[in-house]
Amino acid sequence: MEAIIRMISALDRASEVLAGEDSEPFREDLKGVRQQLEGKAEPEIIEKSGERVEKGLDGFAQGLAKVRERKEQEFKQIIRIVAEAGVTMARGGSSQSEELTQFAAKIDSVSRLESIAEIRKELTVRVAELKKMAQRIQDDGQAKAHALEAEIRSVHEKLKVAESLAETDALTGLGNRRMAESAMQAAIASGKNFSILVFDLNGFKAVNDRHGHLQGDQLLKVIAQQIKSCVRDSDIVCRWGGDEFVVLLADAPLAVAEERAAGIQSNAFGQFLLSDTGKSVRINISASVGIAQYRLGETFDDFFVRADQILYEKKAKRKAGIAQFVPADFAAR
Repeated sequence: MEAIIRMISALDRASEVLAGEDSEPFREDLKGVRQQLEGKAEPEIIEKSGERVEKGLDGFAQGLAKVRERKEQEFKQIIRIVAEAGVTMARGGSSQSEELTQFAAKIDSVSRLESIAEIRKELTVRVAELKKMAQRIQDDGQAKAHALEAEIRSVHEKLKVAESLAETDALTGLGNRRMAESAMQAAIASGKNFSILVFDLNGFKAVNDRHGHLQGDQLLKVIAQQIKSCVRDSDIVCRWGGDEFVVLLADAPLAVAEERAAGIQSNAFGQFLLSDTGKSVRINISASVGIAQYRLGETFDDFFVRADQILYEKKAKRKAGIAQFVPADFAAR
């Protein structure tokens, strides 16, 4: 059973990396399946869970194709900007007009590539070529060179924005799962001591069901900023997906991580005000947290699964009435 749950956790992480926010419906299904399988699941439940995962995978695959098509169009738009820069300079009568025309043809060929990875790789090479040509074109006239440099800066800015958006959660403005995984992989590679906190909101689904997803989204934004305000600038806060958040604590042993987690629970959660059909509604939001310090030699997957397992053990105890977090601060936010 543990192997099945680990496989579901791996599917959950893979779907987020591949499709970002577009994977959330599938990941919610996986979350429900994992909760069903915790403890001693009957064979009938296991079989139904397998059918549910299979159906979810089919829908996710169709959605992933749409995500890939959208990403390809974004990069191809950047390619057109670079190609137009070369064509504009060629028409300007530069002594390098023939070279620029050939360059534009190369850029056009990039747009026919199928793989986004290949497009990005080729685009980086062509931008470097364009920068070299810009240097030579300065001999033909500073005005033309400045115009080309402006185009190059525009392309670089668009590339930086594209990279930034790829690691940013659109709803909360925090880093997304891709950023969290990248930060943890970098911390592991550095060999430095660090810990992570994995927060999962308790009863958040009921907020969406009762007050609507718009109110739920607003609540997630507020909680995200509350968590952010409780940590150091050197710490990294990311929305893992849905109502889960991850905090990476640099140079923090387990004792420090536990202290930091207690501070976040006291200050980031508690009582909040929602506006429901014109009326103010007070709700209490708490969270369960999995706390883990990295063990030397652990793989990323093993490390995160361990932290995730600690989280779900706490949630299971909370549901069983063994332990329940009671917010210390009930001030309305």
